[in-house]
Amino acid sequence: MKIFFISIFPEIFESFLSTSLINKAKEKSILDFEIINPRDFSKLKHRQVDDIIYWWWDGMLMMAQPVIDAINSAITKIWNNEFQIIFASPSHDIWNQTHAHKFSKSQNLIFVCGRYEWIDYRFEQYFSTKYPNNFHKISMWKFITLWWEMPSMTMTESIVRLIPWVIKEENSRQDESYQISQNMENLEYPQYTRPQEVEWFSVPEVLLNWNHKEIQKRRDSHSA
Repeated sequence: MKIFFISIFPEIFESFLSTSLINKAKEKSILDFEIINPRDFSKLKHRQVDDIIYWWWDGMLMMAQPVIDAINSAITKIWNNEFQIIFASPSHDIWNQTHAHKFSKSQNLIFVCGRYEWIDYRFEQYFSTKYPNNFHKISMWKFITLWWEMPSMTMTESIVRLIPWVIKEENSRQDESYQISQNMENLEYPQYTRPQEVEWFSVPEVLLNWNHKEIQKRRDSHSA
């Protein structure tokens, strides 16, 4: 899978892409990433990509054209024309595990990260018209952030962990919270590690006796 991030602050992704399982998946060529800066497509002085809002003087708005050009530059690098554009933004469509499973089957993802008072609406009109089945406006939840690089990274992690070999232990993603098979209503059972006692709390006795049938029964009863 190849993932593009459209962002005017590419340095934000440096740590995210160079640590833990994401970096290991890159080294194994399971994942590939590219960050494209809309400023590189600005035709204005100082690579300007924002301006005042019509009939509203508070805040600045990202201009549509540099973002459109940045995304189109990513699309030209996709040889099979198989891609999905994810615009991380306030939306009635709220991100969940179903989205993660859906997008984990894509070969190319393009995350669009807004700033300021988001992006001129004509950017949405352009892509929802040109690629109606490939453009998705999705929110992390019902809250607002200063920038949408972080929600994009969170969505990315929820997607790529479902790709085979990104996580070495396959069972760790087969038996977990929010399973689609259970309509995403389940929460995983409590789990423990050593030492046997922490403060005045002990590991449940049933987990120490190696009776798999009893352990499974406890897991089932403690899954919410």
